[in-house]
Amino acid sequence: MLYILQEIIPAEPLITLFTIVCIVVFFLAFYQLNKNGKIFTGSLFVIGVSIHIVYGNTWLDLFEGITQNLALLSIILLAPLISIPLKQEGIIHTVITKLEELQSNERKTFYGVSSFMMILAPILNMGAIRIVHGFVNELKLTPKILSHAYYVGFTPAIIWSPFFASVGIVLYMTEIAYMSYMLVGILFAFMQVTLGILLFRPKDNGDVLLIGDKKADSKDRRNIYLLVGFVICLVSLLIFLEAITQQPMLLLVCVTCLFIPFLWMIIRNKWSEMREEMTIYKRQVTNHSNMEMGLFLSAGLFGNALIHTPIVSMLRTAIIWSSKATVLLLFLFIICFVTLMAVMGIHQIIVIPLILTILSSPDVNVSLLAAAFMCIFSWMLSASISPLNALNIIISQCVRTNGLRVAFAWNRNYFLGLTGLAFVYVYLLDFIGI
Repeated sequence: MLYILQEIIPAEPLITLFTIVCIVVFFLAFYQLNKNGKIFTGSLFVIGVSIHIVYGNTWLDLFEGITQNLALLSIILLAPLISIPLKQEGIIHTVITKLEELQSNERKTFYGVSSFMMILAPILNMGAIRIVHGFVNELKLTPKILSHAYYVGFTPAIIWSPFFASVGIVLYMTEIAYMSYMLVGILFAFMQVTLGILLFRPKDNGDVLLIGDKKADSKDRRNIYLLVGFVICLVSLLIFLEAITQQPMLLLVCVTCLFIPFLWMIIRNKWSEMREEMTIYKRQVTNHSNMEMGLFLSAGLFGNALIHTPIVSMLRTAIIWSSKATVLLLFLFIICFVTLMAVMGIHQIIVIPLILTILSSPDVNVSLLAAAFMCIFSWMLSASISPLNALNIIISQCVRTNGLRVAFAWNRNYFLGLTGLAFVYVYLLDFIGI
């Protein structure tokens, strides 16, 4: 709430209070982390503060940047609230029932799981994988095919959804309106889905098991249409709000996450159900979100501090040199650099802002939308294949297989194909000057 208030009323005392609250929240979250989490986030925090000291900052300036990623953190923490109306109205249960009917047919189950993930991921972010897997882990899909379904259904959302940090932070830093980027993201996401289906669809075998009568089937279809309509209306609402308010998309997403469930509660008179859901939500945030809080706050501080170091100068030299050769060499360098950092455990929320700062300078001759897409795609690819990134970790845990095997053995062709498509896509974006 303080973040939303500070964005709407950017008064200096409020910004100071905002920074102090973020520092307190970091230490509260840090205290709850396990040993590895404390070492990682603590190192980012201490190194960031130390760099600020070396460059002469004092008092609150020592923590400059700690609020940098709070908008993204707010979305991750608030996004599960959007699922409350869907859960309470039985819409998610309907989709699960349909998947149970399809489980004897491997191809249709693959399509069903991918589609379910594709619908939920744009609004529920990483929580979509946990939710979907919680419902479908009993279906008769091999771990390999299940990983295919999760990647094909989830990764397109990283490219186009305003609920994702990849899109949010890039558009926020480049000051590109979401409406200007939306078609670029959705078109490539469609190509992703098409490639995934062509590569991974299993053989069409087995019959569909029908559960329930025609009346129930009609209601199930209605609920599925409602789910798709809900996502479309939500994204449309965000685009409309951005156009009329001129506020950042990250702020609008946060407000929408709060507004929609409470509007549903009032219209449907579901006060007691909402209290129960909020109790569950509070427990989940308190017990399971400390790592996200510690990581995003310390990463913001660390990334901001790095801007003052010679590392950025070396990175700038490499980016400017590659951009003068060809946009494809620049794209290759960004992919390799972001992926290497991700494999070393350095999160994209640290690396991408550094790269964007350089790409946005007059020294780099590349169109702004092409630069934005390069960063968003590199974020998606590195998050998918790095065994130290949350996306790869969660999917590998769900299919109970080593993350490297899941990414490089089972889904290698998908990511190679996507990278090839992305190179062509970036060349066309830059060529037509979008």
